[in-house]
Amino acid sequence: MRYLPVLFLILLFSLQDAFSQRWTRDRHQVSFGMGVSGFMGDLGGADQTGTQGMRDFDFAAVRPSFTAGYRYLFYENLGVTGNLTFGYVYGDDSFTDEPFRNNRNIHFRSPILELSSTAELTLIRFQRQGSQFRLVTSSGFGRGLGFSGYIFAGVAGFFFNPQAYFDADNYLGTIPADQLPSNGWYNLKPLRTEGQGYFPTRNEYSRISFAIPFGLGAKVHINRDLAVGLRYGFRKTFTDYIDDVSKTYVDPAIYYEIFEDPARIALAEHFSNPTNNNLSKSVTAPGQQRGNPYNTDAYMFAFVTVHYRIPDFRRPFGLLRF
Repeated sequence: MRYLPVLFLILLFSLQDAFSQRWTRDRHQVSFGMGVSGFMGDLGGADQTGTQGMRDFDFAAVRPSFTAGYRYLFYENLGVTGNLTFGYVYGDDSFTDEPFRNNRNIHFRSPILELSSTAELTLIRFQRQGSQFRLVTSSGFGRGLGFSGYIFAGVAGFFFNPQAYFDADNYLGTIPADQLPSNGWYNLKPLRTEGQGYFPTRNEYSRISFAIPFGLGAKVHINRDLAVGLRYGFRKTFTDYIDDVSKTYVDPAIYYEIFEDPARIALAEHFSNPTNNNLSKSVTAPGQQRGNPYNTDAYMFAFVTVHYRIPDFRRPFGLLRF
């Protein structure tokens, strides 16, 4: 009998440790999401001078996006997530009433293929003690559900490829009509629309760059294994060429020196300066401002997400836990 209190204390601490470590059964999670992407750069934007920030966001340029990820919990409220995300970003000067941007009349689209790693910190969690992911209220509303909110930040690498649509009816250059390319979408980087690679001070840009993703999210836990949520993330990038616009206009005569193919000359002439001529021609003359080289581009993703906890399982013979 004298050992009974000792056994009781050992059992009590064992149970307490078991409950405190319950979160370890949720260490491995996968997620999938569908949503939208948005672009903040030189093109399109609000009816004001471009800022390449959130207040320059253009809802008309929103495009679809998708993501899939894996999350590992180091501690109950701290985890790391790897995500593979694909979407399109878009910008069009015709969407804005700001006179100089509208007169510039440039548009683009670009795929974004992003691989990111972010740390997630859970700041809010509602659940019944001893029954994780369950919320109990006095009214019964939301009974059986749990809620958590988190913030995240990390690093990402992404691929982009700006393109624009060529319409021969809008071409105002010097190439004869019978030598013009067919209507369609064309890659902009090979056309050197700002003289990249021609002028010693303008190097050709890379279509692979890095970004800093950060944002917030929230999840409603339907049961122990399944949750749905919302996730919003902003990307600060290290390139100003997602939209192929950064510096100044160039003299279209340089394309006769760079290219031999008339169709390619026509594309470069057109996409380097497709102005709608609503303002004076001097506004888009060689040397005039085409973009803002002092701010890099940015983009964002917003997703509806589904999260699934990978069931806890052991390796053969129960020797090691995954």
